[in-house]
Amino acid sequence: MTLTHPERPIALLDHLDEIEHRIRLSKQIALFLDFDGTISHIVPVPRDAELEPEVRAVVERLVARPDFRVAIVSGRALSDVRTRAGIRNVIYAGNHGLEIEDDVITFREPRAASLRCELKSLLLQLKLALSDTEGLEIEDKGYTLSVHFRRVTEHLRDWVRNVATSTVARSRSFMCREGKMVIDVRPHVDWSKAHAIKWIARQVCVPGTLPIFIGDDVTDEDGFAALPEGITIRVGELAETEARYSLPNVSAVARFLNWLEHAKPHASLAHSQRAGR
Repeated sequence: MTLTHPERPIALLDHLDEIEHRIRLSKQIALFLDFDGTISHIVPVPRDAELEPEVRAVVERLVARPDFRVAIVSGRALSDVRTRAGIRNVIYAGNHGLEIEDDVITFREPRAASLRCELKSLLLQLKLALSDTEGLEIEDKGYTLSVHFRRVTEHLRDWVRNVATSTVARSRSFMCREGKMVIDVRPHVDWSKAHAIKWIARQVCVPGTLPIFIGDDVTDEDGFAALPEGITIRVGELAETEARYSLPNVSAVARFLNWLEHAKPHASLAHSQRAGR
């Protein structure tokens, strides 16, 4: 990917004044959140991940407001991220946006859905090729696979990368993309988190909506690049990124969301004040 913003991102908590005016004037805010590393701490075993309690509290308050729409856009399977978050009235997008749901809308990327049987075959091939690798976990997410090697001893990690990528390369239907100590095996389809974010925006956003996207990994870069008119925030180490702003960690994300809640005048309260109540 060629970065269009090669400079390091701006530390957001030190420059909230840059975005406060846009926040206050926006008719609606569409808040898109990655899960792991953004609103949940990275953990050695993926199944142990939990939504940060302070994030849960503020998101529950935001989804209750008519001037916010909240979506969690994750590489996890939709059923997994929905169970872990457990917040009602949130739009959930799993498998990097290949599956999207809320109480009303449902989307499955058709080509990816048609490849599920082929994906099962590839899963077996990877298990055979990487069998007996201590600490390795291959996760079947229905539409994609994840080869987690965070707990694999360091001197074997390059071997895991090479075996996984060469195994997947023999298939014309799937590709690899590496994230933080994980290799994602995804179908060769023209669909990403960026497509999912734009699709969700078309379904639920009104004119004048301000999109905000917060993510922490290379899989979120497509989403950052797709929102030049929005507020894009990279979580974690300050690396080259398409995001304009940065937050250092999950706790800082919670601080920003609490600031956001108060920076945006409450639509129903403002209406009441105009009516003289």
